[in-house]
Amino acid sequence: MKTKRLGFNAGYTLASSSLLASLVYFFASNWGVLERWQKLSPMLLLVVALYGLYAFLRVRPNRQFLSKLSLLSCCIAFGIGLAVVGQTYNSHADSYTLFAVWFVAASAFALQIRWQPFYALAYVLAHLAYWLYFFPTVGFSDYEEGTIVGILSVLAAINGLVYVWTATGRLHSPLLKFLSYSMLIGTGIVLSNSLAFEKTFWIFNAAVVLLIAWFTYTFIRSANQTYLLWNGLLVSAFLVMKYVELLFRYFDESFFVTALLFVALFIWGGAKWIQYVKSLGPSVGPADADAGNKDEERGAPARAMVVRALTVSVIAIGTIIGTVTLIGFVLLVLGFENPEYTLSGFGLIVTIGMTAARKLNPVFRYTLLAIGLCTGVGTAIAADYTMLLLVYLAVTVAAFLFGSGLAERAIWFTAGAIIAELWLGAVMENHTAALTVLTVAMPAVYLLHLAVKDLQMRQAIRHCGYYAFLTVFLFLTFAAGHYAYDGIYFITLSACIVWAYRKREGWAYKVGFGFWALFVLWKYYDTAWKLLHKSWSLALIGAIVLAMTYLLERKLMKNDTKQAVRVRPRLSIIWITATVLAELLVMSVQIGRSETILANGATVYLELLPRDPRSLLQGDYVELRYAVSEPPASLAPESLKVGTKVAVVLARSPSGVYEFKRLYSKEYELLPDEAVINGKWRWDRIEYGIETYFVQEGTGLETERTAKYAEVKVAKNGNALLTKLLPALPQ
Repeated sequence: MKTKRLGFNAGYTLASSSLLASLVYFFASNWGVLERWQKLSPMLLLVVALYGLYAFLRVRPNRQFLSKLSLLSCCIAFGIGLAVVGQTYNSHADSYTLFAVWFVAASAFALQIRWQPFYALAYVLAHLAYWLYFFPTVGFSDYEEGTIVGILSVLAAINGLVYVWTATGRLHSPLLKFLSYSMLIGTGIVLSNSLAFEKTFWIFNAAVVLLIAWFTYTFIRSANQTYLLWNGLLVSAFLVMKYVELLFRYFDESFFVTALLFVALFIWGGAKWIQYVKSLGPSVGPADADAGNKDEERGAPARAMVVRALTVSVIAIGTIIGTVTLIGFVLLVLGFENPEYTLSGFGLIVTIGMTAARKLNPVFRYTLLAIGLCTGVGTAIAADYTMLLLVYLAVTVAAFLFGSGLAERAIWFTAGAIIAELWLGAVMENHTAALTVLTVAMPAVYLLHLAVKDLQMRQAIRHCGYYAFLTVFLFLTFAAGHYAYDGIYFITLSACIVWAYRKREGWAYKVGFGFWALFVLWKYYDTAWKLLHKSWSLALIGAIVLAMTYLLERKLMKNDTKQAVRVRPRLSIIWITATVLAELLVMSVQIGRSETILANGATVYLELLPRDPRSLLQGDYVELRYAVSEPPASLAPESLKVGTKVAVVLARSPSGVYEFKRLYSKEYELLPDEAVINGKWRWDRIEYGIETYFVQEGTGLETERTAKYAEVKVAKNGNALLTKLLPALPQ
């Protein structure tokens, strides 16, 4: 019963997500043709409607999840509404304020409802607001190293405080506990990078080591398996960063000699750590946790997932640094005249040896095997040893035939398919042709299972052949870049789904449907469809999923009377209502202030400066730079700190364009042809919050080509709104 309920909840969540996304795409697709009231009124009504749905469902039987989902959708709609208001008036002076206000609303709901999605939303919004406050544009160029270190240190400290609150039970949120812990250590790892922070890296290296050691000790004492495994992933990331730093600083023979020992210790340590944590057993989880430990891990599935993630990470990281170290050792330390012979021989010996060493620890075995394959195959390609690829292909085929278990054979089959494509591509000198050959060959590989009597081998050939056919064919559609291939793949994939359904091949049906969804979303949704198509398709998908979920729920749960009781809400609706009213008030005030500027503000015309075409057009809006953004050197406020608010006096020139005159001071009165506009100092320029202009889909390039001037409304207090872009000044 619980599984069914989770399935229905997932259906309702997917439906609501699709419907909200369709609304966003609808506004984006019709941005240029909608009036202001047509953009703003629906958002206000949507917030009210979703709140009403919450109020209705909160007292209905078996509708607690839907009521909370409605309130979450109401909060998301509020954030979308704030963005729509800002886009409508092209006012983005402080983009962080949108996320800060949204964060306040999400936090209020989280504290009232105490539902984990609200905590997650509030956490993300808080970080976006914090980050955009200091970095409204991409990059760190506006700050000195010490300032950046301070900003990131405060972010780490805030996350540390949140972790303490959640770990001590003052704030009940397992999700926030995990996120804050990860962000705390992750930020420390970033700050420990000696290549980016040359003055303070040693402090944070020591801090990260002490923190990881302390947390490891704590998690071992509590037998917290999931956090121990996650700690292993963070340690792996930390060690890899140190390896890269040392590689850049000490690229010589001594480094690669030491690095060999580092790689060996890394692989050994990773394998032992996984083995140790797994030996602790599922001692902590919902079934075993007491009332004071409810925020711990979510049981065996979560632990198994982290175990797999850590295992794959150790193998992948060990393979990368091991291959780089081995090649560097052979080239720089040993200094052979023909290093390709040594590397090829090593790759072949290790590949064959690890294929036969079946009793070796899996982490050791697969890491060394991957290093051998990468080294050998890479050397064969670089040295043009095409025939050597056939040897590695034969090794992978033999390993597949003599392997055990579907997972192991799938690894060998994947490696063999990659090597076969590389060999065919080298021989045919055309990788599209190579993919075509493999696409045609894979159905034949799949049919081989009919001639195999061994059940495990038959299953491996069926699964691998089917997966490989769909995967290679998908890559072929991208390599060929022709609509004919797309059409054939779509028809073939649909036929596979129908075949699997009629033959009751559940695994093939699920995989085929997954590939179908991936193909449609990737190939057509992002590359061919317009925003309006996305809007209607998402609305249709949301409506269908909602209807199917509701009908299935009624059919499968109609006899379930055990839970069909009205639940009296524990929380007063007064506070939630007050929060929603506050949301509506914030949106209304923002709209009112903007409309006042449009009605009463002074009209000024600013000259646009050309931008780099690579950064001018971003999606369906253009980024602008003004002549008044770059004041004359004699008037530039070089003593101002980055982010300082400034007021600029603009003066009307004989041509009608307003130009930078001076920084505003109350000591001087404004002349009739002058206006004051607020901005922020950004290192070598001033930003006025009107650097973004939203346009109709597909018109950005034309806007970029024709726009020469901007019409701006400036209020008496200096706040500005961008109203339109013009090809020439009005007569």
